[in-house]
Amino acid sequence: MSASVYKPVSQKVSAKDKDESSSGLDVKSEMATRRGFWICRSARMQSLANIGVFTALCSVSGLLTQTLTHYVNSQVTTLERQFGFSSYQTGIIMSANDIGYLVCALFAGYMAPRTHIPRSLGVAVIIYGISGISCSLPHFLFGASINKNPTTDNINRTESNFSKQSAVLGSLCDIFNNSGDPCGIATAQKGYRETRVTSEQAVEISFIIIVIGMALQGFGKAPRASFAIVYVDDNTDKVNTGFLAGIMAATAMLGPVVAFLLGGVFSRMYVTLEATQLTPRHPKWIGAWWLGFIVFGLLALVTAVPLFCFPRKLQRQKVKDADVDEELITGRAEVENLSNQHRLGQYIQTHSDMGCHTANAHGSITLKSMLKHAREFLASLYRLLINPVYVCLIIFSCFLLFMIVGNFTFFPKYLERMFHLPAHTANYITGGLYLFTSSTGTFVGGILSKRYKMTAITSVKFIIVTIIAALIFHFLMFIFQCEQPTVHNWPSEENSCNRGCNCRDNSYFPICGDDGRTYYSPCHAGCLQAEHGVYQNCSCILGGQAAPGVCDQDCPQLYGYVVAAGLRNFSFMLSLVAVMIVYMRCVPDKDKSMALSVSPFMTTLFGFLLAPIVFGKIIDKTCLLWDIKCLSRGRCLLYDNNQFRVEFHGYTALGFSGALVFAVIVYLYARWTGCLDAVASEDGAGLNPTGNDDSAAGIVILDPVVKKRSKERNMENNRI
Repeated sequence: MSASVYKPVSQKVSAKDKDESSSGLDVKSEMATRRGFWICRSARMQSLANIGVFTALCSVSGLLTQTLTHYVNSQVTTLERQFGFSSYQTGIIMSANDIGYLVCALFAGYMAPRTHIPRSLGVAVIIYGISGISCSLPHFLFGASINKNPTTDNINRTESNFSKQSAVLGSLCDIFNNSGDPCGIATAQKGYRETRVTSEQAVEISFIIIVIGMALQGFGKAPRASFAIVYVDDNTDKVNTGFLAGIMAATAMLGPVVAFLLGGVFSRMYVTLEATQLTPRHPKWIGAWWLGFIVFGLLALVTAVPLFCFPRKLQRQKVKDADVDEELITGRAEVENLSNQHRLGQYIQTHSDMGCHTANAHGSITLKSMLKHAREFLASLYRLLINPVYVCLIIFSCFLLFMIVGNFTFFPKYLERMFHLPAHTANYITGGLYLFTSSTGTFVGGILSKRYKMTAITSVKFIIVTIIAALIFHFLMFIFQCEQPTVHNWPSEENSCNRGCNCRDNSYFPICGDDGRTYYSPCHAGCLQAEHGVYQNCSCILGGQAAPGVCDQDCPQLYGYVVAAGLRNFSFMLSLVAVMIVYMRCVPDKDKSMALSVSPFMTTLFGFLLAPIVFGKIIDKTCLLWDIKCLSRGRCLLYDNNQFRVEFHGYTALGFSGALVFAVIVYLYARWTGCLDAVASEDGAGLNPTGNDDSAAGIVILDPVVKKRSKERNMENNRI
């Protein structure tokens, strides 16, 4: 277009037309920024509709949802005792959360720019709350006695006093052979066999209910990360995006801390909430696992309500988009007869890539629009999958999260087994550890990214350094261990002191004698009586008395292990914000929300989903003694602690090493191609150092419409 033609056209835009067009846009903007329900539309409530309040609410809801997600990790051993689950089964329960996430993750990411984000987040949090409450249903449906051993159930209770006590005190020396038929095959009546079948079915039903509840949690968490970040990025300055995202991420990281701290509190409460003579160190102790699901579920429902009050677009967005609106008003001279609002709406719709999202004339979804969205979805996905930096980052994240999730899932269980701790103590240590390391590390990482204005290539360097540091501290964790508890009077051992007690081989119930030795069970220790939690007349124990549980061992290695684990966690948590920066800077602006959804989808599939199952299977292989109930295998009763230590930390080290390899690949590729050199940090917002809209090396490519209009503006300035 020549200057003689272009300039007069620009001059044809009268002040009146501009005012009319601006008025129409103001109406649309006002409608978008003042939507809510009921009292939320009042002026006083609208004053709270700002990015700070939104970030705070998202942080609180993210805290609760993360708490609910990780609460089940704090109850692994409790669920195993309650239902007889193996580590593999508890791994499936935790992976169900990620299965639900995978169902709608990609769709949620694609719909982020096309939906009412605050309301969608509110619905997601409500789903979260309902799913949490549903996980507690097995307790109310079947009670606390769902998984009693057939040998300790209420069968022939009138025969002897020890039969009544065996349910909670283990099997005593049975000189009368009153329990010689453990499975009830020969002596039990038909009614008992039917009761046993019902108990097994109750365990299966409980497993299914918990799995479904966890899957619903995954369905509810899918939109949270991508929706919240996109909403923040669209309603604030680019330089603040990383900082606000760091706040939300750091607050969400407190979720596991709250989960384990309160999980420890609930683990100290007996499952029925009634007074009992049992203590948390007792082998038969079962904590109130169901209580946390109800508490966190109800709190999530409450925090979901304020999110519905936020508009689709905050008031600040009007100021940010002033230049865009001005450009659209000026550009109406390029099309004839655009004075009416309908034609102006069509023109705005053609520029939807610049952030103006409108529906068709009637606001309905047509087949044509659905096909258009499908094509755009596939095109966006294709652009991401042919981006080498993005693909390598995904593989890096898969390795890293495989390690984090697998280690985090069974970390309390490892503390219990290796350092002989009760469940509540292990939960307190885990919660405190992540409180002072993970959340702090993420927040400090966000501060560093803002303070030093990290570019994409600088962020990659920072990631490599932090992973190397984490790997070093992780290898230090191999050093700290406690000795395997020595258990005396195994069934395979010949002992004259318990001869004639008719002890069962699968009746493992460790007790600590007055002589400081741990025995296989009260029966194998020759104990004839049990009163007030103390075993008496034990013929195999010097002193004749014993208490439930493994004898305490002096093992100061716990302190060094916790310090090394804390330094490791702090190191790799520092890199999380840097990883987010690279993700957002290595893709086109129009693909940001898609990139932030594809990445969690892939890492969930190959990291979150597989890690609990794989680690659970690995831990099961280290089991020395299984709880066998009438040919049916239940939970593991005793582990080989040394093999547990090697397997648990060895696979974690593999995850770290794989992540480090692909982080180095990203750096070498970026140095070789220069694809990240010109990508600015937060304040650059995807622009190269020259200040033009052109991208660097084809990695960050702005929308073609924007580039064309920028070129036209530059041509006009040159002509003037």
